Amino acid sequence: MTKAIRHFCILAALTIMTAALAACGGTKTFGITYADVPLDYGETTLTEIEKPVGLDSRQDLSDFMDWCVFYGEAGDTAYTTVNDAYAQVLRADMFTEYRWAGQYGNLAHNFVTGYDDSRLDENVIGIVGGIKNYAFKSYTLGENNVKVWNLDYYLDVVAAENDRGYALKDFALYKSNNGFVRVTNSEQLFYAAARGYMPVAEEDSAVGEMLSRVLGILNRILNGGMTETQKIRAIYNYLVCENTYDYESFLYKESEHTDYTAYFLEGVFYSKNAVCDGLAKAMTLMCRLEGIEAYHIGAVGSGGGHAYNYIKADGKYYLCCPTQGSSVTVHDGKRFHTHTAAFFLTDYYTSSPSWDFYSGQLPEIGELVKQTEKYDYWSNTVMNIDGTRYDLSPDGVDEAVAVLDFAAETAKRSGYVLQVELLCDYDTAQRAYEIVAEDYNVTKINNGVFGGQRLYAFLFS
Repeated sequence: MTKAIRHFCILAALTIMTAALAACGGTKTFGITYADVPLDYGETTLTEIEKPVGLDSRQDLSDFMDWCVFYGEAGDTAYTTVNDAYAQVLRADMFTEYRWAGQYGNLAHNFVTGYDDSRLDENVIGIVGGIKNYAFKSYTLGENNVKVWNLDYYLDVVAAENDRGYALKDFALYKSNNGFVRVTNSEQLFYAAARGYMPVAEEDSAVGEMLSRVLGILNRILNGGMTETQKIRAIYNYLVCENTYDYESFLYKESEHTDYTAYFLEGVFYSKNAVCDGLAKAMTLMCRLEGIEAYHIGAVGSGGGHAYNYIKADGKYYLCCPTQGSSVTVHDGKRFHTHTAAFFLTDYYTSSPSWDFYSGQLPEIGELVKQTEKYDYWSNTVMNIDGTRYDLSPDGVDEAVAVLDFAAETAKRSGYVLQVELLCDYDTAQRAYEIVAEDYNVTKINNGVFGGQRLYAFLFS
């Protein structure tokens, strides 16, 4: 039979975030310092990611697409077997299965370009795909952009200047994995870790430099006594505080989206300016290196295409979206990158007005996420102020004012723009704001709702 390869592009449409109004300003150089971790693997035996065979579902097809990309080059076609029942599904509507399996793929949504269904009568399917040159363009963040630290991230990480000091062999993924897999680019780095394999990279290579950097960042933002939830919180805060959403690459790119660092790990760890795909990949990689079960999820909803995460934290599965964790607040020509914890560890349905977050990817994990209630970040974030413990869910005006005064004084000493997000009723937030505004430059931003109460971010310069 003549081989018939049909080529289609799988589009990765990404999300845009909404903007509000506020006023503040900042001057100091932004970003934590850290020490790269040498890649001393010791004596290890390399393995390969197992090729999916006997495909039984759309998820299986998606996994095979990713495998084709991981081991292929652009234009290559690889084949595998399909069971009888799923072969019938493919014969009935191959394009629909191909399109959705590709959208759900970790690598496929960027690098799969076609399929060969000429051998479906033999229960064999071919996929065209492979990693091509990517992530070689980026936009520089304009001077009118102002990054903002979360108060708790500033206190726990920026001001603390800790260094956990782990060597490569101390990381959880090194000690417990599905095997050691050679990687030569950042997409393979992300995907190997996402599948539970320890990535093996040459230290003097670009991907080796990136892995060393990521390990160093984890050492800087984490400590050895943290729970899984605490680690994820630090990683989430790193992603939302130290990165910005790359509107330019999303809205104004002049070539294929794969040309831009924003869609890949390079956008997070080099450009510090990324879109949802890059942020979700970074969250997956960083969690997996710490032994935390995390997944990159692709979805298409009312707002278009999107990428986010499923994460297992201390025995429960959550949805996590670092993209929606930040937004842009505009005032006097400046763009302030503000944050919310509403998408830290949330439920399957979230509270987003613009994204429904429904995905057919990893349906078994999705069902577990549906059983989980949103994590209360604010009641579980505690700081000691003048010998008294306060959380971010104040019971009254006095507690709210104490936290806001502390945030204002911390911003004043640090020279940074800081924000603190409180969960409380309107009257408490408004009265506390009025009191603090008498002495400090503060802006109150409505950040939505959680559990029937309001979320308010207060910015201090």
